[in-house]
Amino acid sequence: MKIGQENKKKLVYDKEEFIDPSFFKIQFEINGKVFKKAVDGLLAFEVENLDDLTDEDLDKALDNCSYYRFTFLAAGAEIETKMAKVTREFTAWYGNLTEEIRRNIMHERKEIREKESVPNSWFGSITKAEIENKILITPEYAEIFNDYQDRLEAMAKQKKLLFGLRDILQDRGGHLQSLGKRRLENRKFSFGVRDHG
Repeated sequence: MKIGQENKKKLVYDKEEFIDPSFFKIQFEINGKVFKKAVDGLLAFEVENLDDLTDEDLDKALDNCSYYRFTFLAAGAEIETKMAKVTREFTAWYGNLTEEIRRNIMHERKEIREKESVPNSWFGSITKAEIENKILITPEYAEIFNDYQDRLEAMAKQKKLLFGLRDILQDRGGHLQSLGKRRLENRKFSFGVRDHG
């Protein structure tokens, strides 16, 4: 599913500067649906000179800001919910695994004590680092652990991008409103109509 329309507009008009267009594409998945959007079109006008903008252009840009600001907010909230679910799954898996590894370490220590007649005082408490090391050096556990971390990091990145885009569009809406007000004031001034409040 694609959000919005495909657009040939560029965000950067400076011929000397090049930014890879893929940098301005966002893609995320919610409930099995993939969303893709090239965001440079949201931030650029079709005309290069702002004086050439029509009122209709400004209205359309303001409508787009509102529409996409809400879209990115809603998508960010969905990703937050998904992250919370994956975090709960990870915490449950990690908690169960930690207990299993703790029992295995206790069993290993018992075998060493019995075989080598080593006193209990040589071992000390089982540490969190010791448990984490066992997880990371055991291939089957490390794969699951790293998969959870990769998924959570990818979702955190998407959430940050989506909420960042929401904020950028909030600011853009404010700038567009200011531009519209300034144009209106200039028109009043041009026609000799002044507000003598």
